[in-house]
Amino acid sequence: MARNWGKDLNKFEEFLKEIDIQKYAYLRQIKTVEQDLPRGLLPLEIFYRYYWDTTDFKDYNEVFGIYWSEKFHPYIYEFIKKYFYGCSLQFVEEGFKARLYRIWMSILTQFHFQYLWNALFTEKLISSPELDMTGIDAIVELNNIKVAFQVKKVSYRREASDRRFTKRQRAHTDIIVEVPYLVIDIEELKNKLKNPRIKESTKIKYQNALNVFDRNFIKFNNGFVIFREEYLKHIYRIILGKTKTVERGRKITYEEILIW
Repeated sequence: MARNWGKDLNKFEEFLKEIDIQKYAYLRQIKTVEQDLPRGLLPLEIFYRYYWDTTDFKDYNEVFGIYWSEKFHPYIYEFIKKYFYGCSLQFVEEGFKARLYRIWMSILTQFHFQYLWNALFTEKLISSPELDMTGIDAIVELNNIKVAFQVKKVSYRREASDRRFTKRQRAHTDIIVEVPYLVIDIEELKNKLKNPRIKESTKIKYQNALNVFDRNFIKFNNGFVIFREEYLKHIYRIILGKTKTVERGRKITYEEILIW
């Protein structure tokens, strides 16, 4: 049965609104598990199971409990022996919980882009843990060209674009589009605009960042940020224009999507 993407989008957005981000704020300060996670310890399959393949959306505590239960034998146990021998299980579990929380918040943002895209456009994108592990968030076919998306967090300072296009990615797609997701502290920038000691040229940059954010994103009361419909329509138009001339194996960088 075909999914009702509009209905699923509404349900997902209601779920995002209810996340108690403050409850988990302490996890952002914990960085004890920073090693590269082997494939068996990646949470992608579990996150896709509950937030993309189905709409059985779980609170973070619940989904982490599922991860810990499913992965403990043998994967977490072997990881502990290698990196945390002699440490308490509680210490290691807290480190994993913090590490996975950052992944969880990032992938929920990615999934919102995907839900919104499939609700808006006839050309439906596909997404899976296997694709995700190649560095591709989702793929859609437009004008007979396979287009891959990478949702990329950027700040008003602008980060360097990653122009790599790996062999594994070439096996799945013709071009890659970086989708910029602007992360700013709105109140901080507004306060800086009122500061007489800050140069006017710098204030212009701050105001431009705020304007770009308001046009393209929505911030819920709990702090979670989602994409606006008009932003995705803008991305869609850019891709349609680029696919007429772009060479296969090229990346459309985030600077070509959002200009400020």
